[in-house]
Amino acid sequence: MSSVFGKIRCPICSMKIKRQDRVVLDVIHTVMHQECYNQEYMVGKSLLPIKDAGSFRKIMYIYEFFREGPQT
Repeated sequence: MSSVFGKIRCPICSMKIKRQDRVVLDVIHTVMHQECYNQEYMVGKSLLPIKDAGSFRKIMYIYEFFREGPQT
């Protein structure tokens, strides 16, 4: 599971997402910094609805699709 840490970047600011970063997960499973999402939303850009929010570590723990290898 830990192999994706340091590989995922926020699509808005392009910075790597760290374990402790506050993130949002949208309905098509895009992960982005919560602050970046909020800034884009405030400017009036149309964004997809949020499915979940929390630390990246929490999101990784909850959603199995972040784990590499065969899914059983």
